[in-house]
Amino acid sequence: MGVLDPKQLTQCDDKGPDCQLLYHQPGGVHGHSDTLSTAKGRTCPVVDRLIREDVPDLIPTTFDAKCPANTSKIALVVHPGEDYHFFRQDEDGWWSHKDGSNKVKRFDAEQQAIWNPQTAARDYRPKGSFLNYSDFCGFYCVPRKPPPVLARGGRRRQTRKLHRKQKLGFRL
Repeated sequence: MGVLDPKQLTQCDDKGPDCQLLYHQPGGVHGHSDTLSTAKGRTCPVVDRLIREDVPDLIPTTFDAKCPANTSKIALVVHPGEDYHFFRQDEDGWWSHKDGSNKVKRFDAEQQAIWNPQTAARDYRPKGSFLNYSDFCGFYCVPRKPPPVLARGGRRRQTRKLHRKQKLGFRL
């Protein structure tokens, strides 16, 4: 979604190889990212609800519709019970996506450029992964300015601390 948290880039500095990165998670702003820790939590309806809670200005849309000014079009897909993933439409109309700390990609599971994430190849099992994002959840327009406030998942205590800072006016 184009949100960069500088703290995330350095959170494992000097902590050794066992340090686990905490990424922004749907539901994190309101302390609900733990919902994603269960298989039932990793479904289209649940992830959709969590991102709507965190980003109240999110607008459901379609592939053909144009998003309003100062918003970006994103798409949500889910590997039921396992994982969720977002795509973002770039300025040229094609789509990109990023998994974890890996680099941004502009191609799908079959190494083809992504024109529409709903019809793109999202089954990564032939590439040695267990992931198959078979469920397409929808397209959304998400605000760019100001960027959405997000919070990292992981330990609930850390999420609450971030939520408190956000109430005080800090943005990630």
